[in-house]
Amino acid sequence: MPERADKICLRAKIGFTAALSWFIILIFQKKGMKNNLHPRLAALVSFLLVGWLSDSCQSSRSATSSRMLRFNYENGKGYDYEMEMLFEQKILETPVKIGMNTYYSIDVQADDGNVKTLAARYERFKMDMDMVGMKLNVDTEDPVDTAGFAGDKLAMLGRVFRAVKGKSFEMKVDGEGKVLEVKGFKEMTESIVSSLGLDPEKERETREKMKQQFGQQFNDQKVREQFERFFYIFPAKEVKAGDSWKKSSHVSGLFSGNLNSTYTVTEMEGDMVIIGEKTRIVSDDENGETLGEQTGTLVVDSRSGLVVKADLQLDMTVAGSLSIPVKIKTIIRGKAR
Repeated sequence: MPERADKICLRAKIGFTAALSWFIILIFQKKGMKNNLHPRLAALVSFLLVGWLSDSCQSSRSATSSRMLRFNYENGKGYDYEMEMLFEQKILETPVKIGMNTYYSIDVQADDGNVKTLAARYERFKMDMDMVGMKLNVDTEDPVDTAGFAGDKLAMLGRVFRAVKGKSFEMKVDGEGKVLEVKGFKEMTESIVSSLGLDPEKERETREKMKQQFGQQFNDQKVREQFERFFYIFPAKEVKAGDSWKKSSHVSGLFSGNLNSTYTVTEMEGDMVIIGEKTRIVSDDENGETLGEQTGTLVVDSRSGLVVKADLQLDMTVAGSLSIPVKIKTIIRGKAR
């Protein structure tokens, strides 16, 4: 991580003060001043200069120590994200691992000053699954290897992922990163199922089942929840190191619950704001039981609100006939085009 500007300023001025003090001693020696006097005068000058340079460096640091932090993608610009997720759990002491990488491109189509309209597109999928002796590896950039276990299912999964690749949807996002609206998934579902080559008469039941299964994973609500995990993090105000704020949202599905998040600015490096996250996942029933906790760090470019990198760890327990501990590690990488 780059060295902080205030440290560089202080180091440079200390070097300048030392050189100036040495120069003063040389002048005093040439003037014939007593040996026991000129070091004291040089020390006094150095003390006064150090006081001045510390104040000036502190002033310089203070002038750049706060940043406006809001969702501020630039109209007409493009941004790319890679989201890497690793699910780890044990079922009856048998380890299960599922890795998923999703690549998105996002272009800002409109900005009315309060809400930005984004066109998002799926660029690539990768999935690796190791579960009870079954291994699946799918990458939309590679041909599907159906030689192994569950070849037919793997081939179908690969076809679905390939059908999703290149599909677009639209989001409307406000200055706090709240996803106000998502559009395009109903049409996407129809297009993808049609592209699988299933006979509309002979395989009508299969088509409907595919629509239902796809719609459960790819829909407006799921995508809103997914993107809000790294969009809906902004206070939409000036912040400095030590500032904190809270956000609340909801997640549905297997890990259904309310997310109560606290974000704290831990450090600032130029335009980059380093934020610590601590999130409690609380059940949405009347008991309000804590299901898990997510902690981690996000690096945000304050100029645009782009999450340059996020490293998050979720630990929770899925209740049911068996209580299953689950760990989910998420790494997000973003860049502007």
